[in-house]
Amino acid sequence: MADHALLIGTTGMLAPVARQIVGESQHATLCARSASKFSFGESFLDDKVMKLPLDYTDETHFLDTLRVRGPVDLAVTWLHPEAHSLRDGIADCVIPGGKIIEIMGSASGKPDGFADQRLEAMQAQGGKTYRQVILGFVVEDDSSRWLTHDEICDATLRAYRGFDTRTIAGTLEPWEKRP
Repeated sequence: MADHALLIGTTGMLAPVARQIVGESQHATLCARSASKFSFGESFLDDKVMKLPLDYTDETHFLDTLRVRGPVDLAVTWLHPEAHSLRDGIADCVIPGGKIIEIMGSASGKPDGFADQRLEAMQAQGGKTYRQVILGFVVEDDSSRWLTHDEICDATLRAYRGFDTRTIAGTLEPWEKRP
């Protein structure tokens, strides 16, 4: 159970993950451009959440606002890969002994790709549990498809509860079979 969970980019396909984590947390901060409109539809959950309508492309304002909210012991993020300094700033908001779960697109999972670079950087930081969820695809017969929201949420919750540093949702190979 988290005392204070930080949820970024979890109001769409990852809303079931946010629901589960908020249900198991003392309180949470949810950041999204349209956070003020978001609701779980249950006051038990909604009352535990501070909704911050923030756009993370304004990194300075975003991180300053997070720092005012105080440190967190769990961060779950779905960000664009180019948000390097933002990722580092979010990691700095997580207390020693806390957990960071980063959800990433399939291209990040290429050998020596962004996921490998990020994993190395986070392991060098130390003191925090770091998990990655890389979203792949599913090969079916002679075709392939992107993951369903349920498959993405299942993989993210496995990363949240499990001990594997990296969780691949679906597969990343063969790369040429991507939809």
